[in-house]
Amino acid sequence: MAMDELVKVFMEESEDEIRELESGLIRLEEDREDEDTINRVFRAAHTIKGSAGLVGFEAVSNYTHSIENILDRIRKKELSITKKLISTLLTSVDFLKRMIAAQSEGEDIDIAEVEESVQTLKRFTGIAQGAGEAPGAKPKNGDKTGEKVLSISMKFRPDILATGQDPIMLIQELKDLGEILESRAYTNAIPDFYNIVPTTCYTTWEIILRTTRSLTDVNNVFIFVVDENEIAIVDISSQYKEGVDLSLAEKPIGEILVEKGLVREDDVLEALKEHKTTGQALVEKGKVSRETMEKMALAQSQSRKITKAATIRVDTDKLDKLVNLVGEMVISVARMSQCASEITESTLSRSLQGATSALERISRDLQEQVMRVRMVPVEGTFNRFRRVVRDLSFELGKKIEIKMSGTETELDKNVIEQISDPLKHMIRNSIDHGIESPEERRRLGKPEVGTIWLKAFQREGNIFIEISDDGKGIDKKKVLAKAIEKGQAEPGRSYSDKEIFDMLFAPGLSTAEKVSELSGRGVGMDVVKRNIEELRGSVEIMSEDGKGSTFRVKLPLTLAIIDGMMVKVGDEVLTIPLSVIDKSVRPSRTEVKTVEGKGELVDIRGDYLPLVRLYDLFHLPSDKTDPTEALVVVLHGEASRFGILVDDVLGQTQAVIKSIDKNFKKIEGTSGATILGNGRVSLILDVHSIERMAFLEA
Repeated sequence: MAMDELVKVFMEESEDEIRELESGLIRLEEDREDEDTINRVFRAAHTIKGSAGLVGFEAVSNYTHSIENILDRIRKKELSITKKLISTLLTSVDFLKRMIAAQSEGEDIDIAEVEESVQTLKRFTGIAQGAGEAPGAKPKNGDKTGEKVLSISMKFRPDILATGQDPIMLIQELKDLGEILESRAYTNAIPDFYNIVPTTCYTTWEIILRTTRSLTDVNNVFIFVVDENEIAIVDISSQYKEGVDLSLAEKPIGEILVEKGLVREDDVLEALKEHKTTGQALVEKGKVSRETMEKMALAQSQSRKITKAATIRVDTDKLDKLVNLVGEMVISVARMSQCASEITESTLSRSLQGATSALERISRDLQEQVMRVRMVPVEGTFNRFRRVVRDLSFELGKKIEIKMSGTETELDKNVIEQISDPLKHMIRNSIDHGIESPEERRRLGKPEVGTIWLKAFQREGNIFIEISDDGKGIDKKKVLAKAIEKGQAEPGRSYSDKEIFDMLFAPGLSTAEKVSELSGRGVGMDVVKRNIEELRGSVEIMSEDGKGSTFRVKLPLTLAIIDGMMVKVGDEVLTIPLSVIDKSVRPSRTEVKTVEGKGELVDIRGDYLPLVRLYDLFHLPSDKTDPTEALVVVLHGEASRFGILVDDVLGQTQAVIKSIDKNFKKIEGTSGATILGNGRVSLILDVHSIERMAFLEA
């Protein structure tokens, strides 16, 4: 491999390791006894040091060695973790990032600056020896020859105890053959106390056994019970590595607990509603013990570490090209289906339609798998904000802790990259405007340490990210006064809470009393909203005076391919994202009303919704201008539901989103275009943009 290629790989890997260093150091500041985090941080520094030496970045390697020495002393408990130590290490990590960037660009590094930083670090290193290899680290033993992991499920006949056989003795025999990694007893068949028959076996078991013994030896344990009982032995060695279940890596902690039979699914759903981690909420509600939760979390952590080591790095450009190719395939399959439907010869038509149906199924499966490759957990993005909260709270003299839940929620990599800055801006707003100073919080009877919650969850094909704080909330009177002053609201008019909160997204509006680095210039929230809407998302604000505020961001799972509904307006076929459609109806004449100053309304089962005539909005010629002869499609807008008038609904499709800005120009009310099966271009409607065009700009 050429040196340039090695440097490129090093730059990519070091970015991940530095992120691990930063987030790990901040976690250590919160929990100074977390040995797992200490070891992870040490390994990250050790990896950077070794890789830097490999590509000839000697200055980076030597400097990282100084950081590694401190981390080694922490591992050996020779050095206590203090706020000053963590601050020094974080500053060193920032300097390390600059050194790596400079060396990769071939720029000179200021030797005096490096020496000054090293001397600062040496104040903490004491007499620690070099940490070239992690001292005390045990060498990993490779898998023993013939070692396998078996899943053994045992369901016995109810009267097995009366035959002289004891299931517990069988489990003990299995233990003699190897190591029992897991033992689960399912007791849901046990009746209430007064109906228990002591000689009846109600329990079933599942054992995960790691052994070097042959399958015959394991089968021999059940030689006397195999005929009349249900015994199943399955080799699941591929699912385990180093005794760790790899399947736990991608599962949320709640799902793991449900699978293990430790909690009910309803308990997990209830816990997800709280501004806490799922595990913490379940422990506090008494649904599972803290020891059990910690054991499951450790198993999940080990699984993720091993899984991460087994992954390969793929260039994002390659993934994007793969997604584009899948998109082209979806278009070709749609074209093929269109051709098949036009063939009139019955035998050939049936054969071709059967083949295209199978191809459609395969292409959808392929598309889903490719999309999953692009999906990454929001945990990495969330962890970056720990540093933001720490630094800003220190700068403003506030005490703030950050809590997270739903970090395992996955989102398209491109969406995550584009949402990071808007989220950071909202967090900064919560710190600056929301959380009070420790003195003020004490005066209000609040804990002097404020809290910011980051929560992610999936619902109805969308991802929701919430940023909440327990600060003073948004002063509605001040916001309204500023909006009136700026000419963005009418004096004397009554506004709802939602309308007032939405004014915060107006350009140039700020309620900060003085201009600072963080706020007061009225720049930011309008950009935040615009960036989120460019991702086909939305943002809303909820706030309660004296109790805090919540920013809720709604995002699509992916930006590449969507499920859509094709509608006809005049000669044009338009595509509406399926996720925003409520229903379609053909109203009667009495259900269509005209209200002076309000426009048209349509009565949908007693709910009066505004009606938008698409042919009028887009200036399209149409013969169906009477709503009773056309169809009304009800959409979920940003503010409320509304109906759009279309000639006809043509059916569902998979829409491959193509940008039209580059090849043509931005068309108001659309988010892109897709190519239909017949080769025609169909514009994809943007519900938020249409809502603005129809109601806000009218």
